[in-house]
Amino acid sequence: MPIGKIHGFDLEGGENWPAYVRLVKQFILLNDIKDNLRVATLVTHVGAPTYRLMCDLCAPDNPEDKPFDTLVELVKNHLEPKRSEIAERHVFRQRRQGQGENINVFLQSLKHLATHCNFENQLEVNLRDQFVSGLRSEEIRSRLFAETSLDYKKAVELALALEAAEQHAAKAAGQAPGAPWAAAGPTGLTADAGERVHRVSAARPAAAPGRDAAAPRRKACWRCGREGHAPRRCRYKSYVCDKCKVKGHLGSVCDKNDVSAGRSSSKYQNFMETDSSESGGEVYEGLYTIKGLSIQNVKDGPYYCELLVENQSVLFEIDTGSKISAVSKSFYDQHLSNLTIEKDNIKLQSYTGDAIVPLGRVSVRVSCSGAGDAILPLFIIEHGGPPLIGRTWMRELKLKSLNLFHLKEDVDPIVLELKQEFPEVFTDKIGTYKHKLSLHLSDNTPVFFKSRALPLALREPVENELKRLQDEGIIYKVDGSDYGTPIVPIIKPDGSIRLCGDYKVTVNKLLKDYHFPLPKIEELFATLSGGEQYSKLDFKNAFMQLELSESSQPLTAITTHVGTFVYRRAPFGLKCLPEKFQKIVFDTLNGLDFVVAFIDDICVSGRNKTHHLENLRAVLTRLREAGLTIKFSKCEFLKDEVCYLCYRINKHGLYTDTSKVSAITKMPIPENVSQLRALLGFINYYARFIPNLSTILHPLHALLKKGVKWEWSDSCNAAFEEIKVRLTSDPVLAHYSPELPLVLAVDSSAYGLGAVLAQRHPDGSERLVCCASRTLNDAERLYSQVDKEALAIVYGVTRHHQYLFGRHFTLRSDHKALSYIFGPKKGIPQTAASRLQRYAVRLAAYDFNIVFVKSEMNSNADGLSRLPLSKTKAEDRDDAAYLHFVEDTFPLSHKDVAHATKSDKTLCKIYGYIMSGWPTVVGDSDDEKAYFHRRENLHIDHGCIVWGYRVVVPEKLRAQILEEVHAGHVGVVRMKSIARGYVWWPRLDADLEARAAACAACREQRDAPPRHAPVPYVWPSDPWTRLHVDFLQYQGKYYFLVLDSHSKWIEVFLMGTGTSANLVSNRLRECFSRFGLPKCLVSDGGPPFRSQEFEAFLSRNGIKHILIAPYHPSSNGAAENAVKTVKKVIKKAVSEGENIDRALNNFLLVYRNSTHTSTERSPAEALLGRRLRVRMDLLRPAAADAVAAAQARQLQHAPSTTREVQIGDRVLFRDYSKNSPKWAEGDISERTGVVTYKVKSDHGEYRKHIDQIMPLRRHTLSSNPTITDNEVLNTDTWESAPNSPLSVAPQSPHASPPPAASAPPSDYAEQESTSGDWVNNSVTPLFL
Repeated sequence: MPIGKIHGFDLEGGENWPAYVRLVKQFILLNDIKDNLRVATLVTHVGAPTYRLMCDLCAPDNPEDKPFDTLVELVKNHLEPKRSEIAERHVFRQRRQGQGENINVFLQSLKHLATHCNFENQLEVNLRDQFVSGLRSEEIRSRLFAETSLDYKKAVELALALEAAEQHAAKAAGQAPGAPWAAAGPTGLTADAGERVHRVSAARPAAAPGRDAAAPRRKACWRCGREGHAPRRCRYKSYVCDKCKVKGHLGSVCDKNDVSAGRSSSKYQNFMETDSSESGGEVYEGLYTIKGLSIQNVKDGPYYCELLVENQSVLFEIDTGSKISAVSKSFYDQHLSNLTIEKDNIKLQSYTGDAIVPLGRVSVRVSCSGAGDAILPLFIIEHGGPPLIGRTWMRELKLKSLNLFHLKEDVDPIVLELKQEFPEVFTDKIGTYKHKLSLHLSDNTPVFFKSRALPLALREPVENELKRLQDEGIIYKVDGSDYGTPIVPIIKPDGSIRLCGDYKVTVNKLLKDYHFPLPKIEELFATLSGGEQYSKLDFKNAFMQLELSESSQPLTAITTHVGTFVYRRAPFGLKCLPEKFQKIVFDTLNGLDFVVAFIDDICVSGRNKTHHLENLRAVLTRLREAGLTIKFSKCEFLKDEVCYLCYRINKHGLYTDTSKVSAITKMPIPENVSQLRALLGFINYYARFIPNLSTILHPLHALLKKGVKWEWSDSCNAAFEEIKVRLTSDPVLAHYSPELPLVLAVDSSAYGLGAVLAQRHPDGSERLVCCASRTLNDAERLYSQVDKEALAIVYGVTRHHQYLFGRHFTLRSDHKALSYIFGPKKGIPQTAASRLQRYAVRLAAYDFNIVFVKSEMNSNADGLSRLPLSKTKAEDRDDAAYLHFVEDTFPLSHKDVAHATKSDKTLCKIYGYIMSGWPTVVGDSDDEKAYFHRRENLHIDHGCIVWGYRVVVPEKLRAQILEEVHAGHVGVVRMKSIARGYVWWPRLDADLEARAAACAACREQRDAPPRHAPVPYVWPSDPWTRLHVDFLQYQGKYYFLVLDSHSKWIEVFLMGTGTSANLVSNRLRECFSRFGLPKCLVSDGGPPFRSQEFEAFLSRNGIKHILIAPYHPSSNGAAENAVKTVKKVIKKAVSEGENIDRALNNFLLVYRNSTHTSTERSPAEALLGRRLRVRMDLLRPAAADAVAAAQARQLQHAPSTTREVQIGDRVLFRDYSKNSPKWAEGDISERTGVVTYKVKSDHGEYRKHIDQIMPLRRHTLSSNPTITDNEVLNTDTWESAPNSPLSVAPQSPHASPPPAASAPPSDYAEQESTSGDWVNNSVTPLFL
């Protein structure tokens, strides 16, 4: 029985692999498991997902065939790839203590983030700094700042003590630490998020507990007169007063009560009831009385009060729905410009939901007659309205409640009773249907898409949204999944993130269609006929109320950069959900009288009001039993007439909603020939249904004749009105039929949108069902053309939602790019603009095929877009965008980029192309072509050109971006990684490389260039032609080594303690006396070989001397390898106590008679033509062929990159002088060989190998060269094939050498210094 237990490794849960391996090793040690069973123990405990990963990493081998350490290292390298140090430190620096997060949790998170920051011995210093700066509590941080000597341990202990003291103090005051008043900051703003207000509302992070705000004294509830609770939580808030018959309070506290009235005569007790979902948890016991303060009001307009701000009288508009007080930028410039604006990260939102980004705030002294004065924050809003006073100022100035009048909610009391009776149905929480939903596949083949790359600026918001969804129980994390759908992060107008899965590229293709018939229009309205009043109910997040079965949840898996998550509830975007939800609603409400439902829209009626209320209660009871919830704010109750499914219905009957053809009936008169052509194109699309069309349109066609002056006459107007009547009646206009296929055509112009919904009849004709158009507002007119076309699609689909939702339809557009972006094949591109991604996600709920058509085939929608109805309301708000996230991480704001874009010549042209349309071709400029190739993903965002998520930087700002990216000297690779997450411009990579190359500090510490591809020596065909010589030093003794390049024959001489040129010459004479004179000799540039004495010795004997580049021993690789071999022999002799000379002689004898791997002959046979005292061997293959094959094999496996520089090039070369920089600059003065050069600098001329040279400009790549017999070669022991140019027949000692002019360029003459001219004919055959 094994001791202990090991859990499976959590592959997707972020478990630490090294820690898990240590646990396994302890288990192995504890159970005394043998070494040959360590791998078996590991693979049987890691779990199936990790074992599958091991199989993939080890393929084609099996994990159990690998050694334990190798297998562990493979998994480690996969799970923990090398991280970017600068990115990890960036994330570490951004960490702040969250709302409600205690210090211990915050500190643990910091330690985890610091794991990969490589702080080394500075870890505690960095932890201390980030810990202190990231604390939410200003008091704790200030207390820590006051410490003169504060180390990490002391900072943590002190902060924990202060936090505990704050909590005890809060409890002593009778208030929980996290209560709203305790969370209020110095300005009184509370931690509410998302509160909707009249003018401006704050949604900023909560302040730390224990800040300056003190808990207010509890007042008596004005509803019942008791203390201990807020009025909005009073149990009597739905009671009707016996005195005044007004709902909301008891008679004992009514103003009409004598006692109550007397009590309230000195203090006005007025209020505005606030729903808890909008107050965000902030408790107010009513507003405050303003004594002695002049309140101004004109009829039903706003209320104003006069305050002194910085000794200036200012009239403020009172807005009790706003927390903050604000003024416009123009007001600031006129009255408060002497005050400095402080930046503030607060997020503001208008009562309409529009996001507002304040410029900052100023601290002003405010005083009020009858009240105190204080220094308060005043926010500055660009293009803001009149000065506004909010609740914060009113509280700080101790203003009492306003003496206005009692406000009550304009809702039928019966409806409020229903709401009170069914709180489980009318709730802000998402309902949960009593049965779980199952999804069925037509193909069980899993589909998995890995997560798409996220810009760095969006990673933290996405992670926060994932955490929120996890906390709410909507999603949960899994270790692994066979299915995976990439997410699309949508930036909402308020700046928050919404995550949507791109299911159309994954499971939507595999899901079985659920065929449940949608109800027919005739059947629905037949059920409602005879009703007196009507109520409409709308579900809250309809699909999200459906929980998925355990087997169906994995199908909804979404892949993110932090792992895979699975939905517990049905997510938005699954194609089968409308039919399934229709079935659920049908089963829930089946059998009820005067009740119909079309997917998530319910309509209820009754023969009279009593019957109507009975039906409503029956519906709400059924919904409560089913676990479904309704959104109260979207419901309509007890209406005499409602619009349902694009029809108006009342007790008198069913009517066509005139708004569905208002785009035609209210179409404006054409103002020019272009608009008239668009109108005629729209009319001609339905020409087959309109008899005598040419006669009707004759006055209009007359305006198109050449030379006719534009004049809209009465006959033209009569024809225009007549044709509108024909278009909105039979047979052009058809009744909607659920059996006929639907076609939606959309188009946009420079100023309008148009959409036409038609039905395709069996004869192929298309008849109009509904149409819509509207003008673009000022913001939308600045959209790029692709955004306008996408907006037209969204407008057309959402406008005809009642017809299209739950049905398959064909979508027509004349913009080809959108057929790919919104098409089903490729999914939403990651480089698509955030606006397009939002549009695509909104359309994901609909089942359609998008079809591209030419403009002339889309004339019906085109005509409406060019003659749109006037409308100023924006359909899409884009106040918050990706650029706001970029500003948090980069030094430039998008306003700087937008301003510089206007003055950039090239970008101005590109800006115009994006807004007005791209030409078919652009100019010859490479910059313009770079933008042209990316035109489908270029868009305008807040005046900036953006490619996907990357901001296009104008030329004047690029240097600043390069400096910012280069800060920290992180290297070219990291610079490119950072820049690609934020910015783009043509030749960005080249500019980054140039900036890194121009940095002196980076250049000083940079590594050597990539090694040049090895260039083999030409193998000499004759023995003793080229010799390689070198020294060997061991234990203070020097050995001189000589190697023949042809035969690989080695000679070793003991030099004693000296290496003078005279001793070297004597050893060479000894060799020459036995084997003759070679043609050339290769050596390094050591002192003996560079001496004049040695050069003269070689010159006298007609031997060409080749000197290799200094500090590049591989150029004399043959000698270097021989030195290594001989040195091993000497070391072995020393270790065994053998005589070194005897050991060397024995080795040389054996070596000279052994077959060499390159020549496939022994050195003795190659040099002497015979073996030394050995038996006869079998004949060997030709040595030249064997050497050539060996060299070919070596070249095949060698690096193939070659480099070269030209004479006169400016280069960097390695300087090995003492006290000199690692790299120095110089000019190429001479090429001495294929891979060697002479470099001239201010300090002299140097001989360098190409591996020691770094061009200051991009070098030229070439193929591997071959070297003739006169060329120096960069190799170690490699030789080339025989029959090379170096194979020269032996010459007579008296023969004259070839003339220098006729000799080919050679390394002997170019790379190395020459010992002298060839010996003349008078030289004797003896060596000198």
